[in-house]
Amino acid sequence: AVTRLLLWHNLPPAQTDALAADVAAFGQRFPGVAIELQTYDDPAALSDAILAGRADYDLLLGPAALLAPLQQAGKIQAMDDLFPPSFLDGFASVTLTGVRRQGRVWGLPDTAGFHLLLFYNRERVESPPTATDELMKMAAPLTGGELWGLTLNSYDPLWVLPWLAGYGGWLADDAGNPTLNSAAMVQALTLYRNWHRSPGGIAPLVSHVQAEALFRSGQAAMLIDGEWALEWLPVEADFDWGAAPLPAVGETGRPTAPLVVGRYWAVGSEASGRRVEGAIAFLEFVTRPERQLAWTAQFGLLPTRRDALNAPPILTDPLLRASAGQLQAGRGVPLGVDVDALLNAMRLPLRQLLNGDLSPEEAARQMQANVP
Repeated sequence: AVTRLLLWHNLPPAQTDALAADVAAFGQRFPGVAIELQTYDDPAALSDAILAGRADYDLLLGPAALLAPLQQAGKIQAMDDLFPPSFLDGFASVTLTGVRRQGRVWGLPDTAGFHLLLFYNRERVESPPTATDELMKMAAPLTGGELWGLTLNSYDPLWVLPWLAGYGGWLADDAGNPTLNSAAMVQALTLYRNWHRSPGGIAPLVSHVQAEALFRSGQAAMLIDGEWALEWLPVEADFDWGAAPLPAVGETGRPTAPLVVGRYWAVGSEASGRRVEGAIAFLEFVTRPERQLAWTAQFGLLPTRRDALNAPPILTDPLLRASAGQLQAGRGVPLGVDVDALLNAMRLPLRQLLNGDLSPEEAARQMQANVP
């Protein structure tokens, strides 16, 4: 008898086709297991349907926001129970953070990213800076008239997080408790505010669209932006550019750590016997380094397996190598921490800080107070 498994995902069309091809290849190798693909639009709607008993499922692919309520309700299985430690250790540790809770791993990372990088115009910057003080010294003489040394999405708190980590702080502790009102946050906000106050060097307070436009047009020599810029820059920038990891915090010497988020596989709690054996076989198949690298080549998605991150296709491509290096130096938050809620708690106090209405200490206190 054939064991049938139902897999829910919300991939875009081209990736849906690639997943269907992976499922077909798996079926040839494991003819006793048949996987049916189902798509969902909204993670919250799917988790609600599962919790209400309205949706059958064996395998899930989606963000931490899909997995968190299901884990809390006992609707997915711990990967520690399904795979040996040697298998889980094969994933880069930062890619597992988003599915860790209470010391256990509740999903396998399919891909990870969303991290910030430093992009630079090679015609104006010979070698990217490796520390924040060097960054500012380099940016100042590149500024004048309508030219800027550095630009970034000033008002978005996502752009504060790398420096928060560089001062030893983070969004939440290991138990998932918010830690926005910390000495590290005050230091990070002070650094960030001073950048925007400095006489030249960084473009005045700009939006995400404006920051990207300044770099695209050649008006800004350096841009701090997400790894998603690797998609549009090759098409839209008509100059030689490079990507590098973010500079370390000069006064602490600590490396910076941008936020990393992932997309994860999970196994339903009801799967047992041949169904759970089939699910394990599929997850081993679909997380193979060669399969992950095929998706990198096709879609630019970074792998999560250490072997894949250190494979020649990544290491011999300067842009992928920089992005993969920054990914592995980044940080995530434990499963169940609502990143959007924490960033939203930071948003208005950050704006008030940059507009001169709050001190760094007041902004940090208000950020913590704003957490729902």
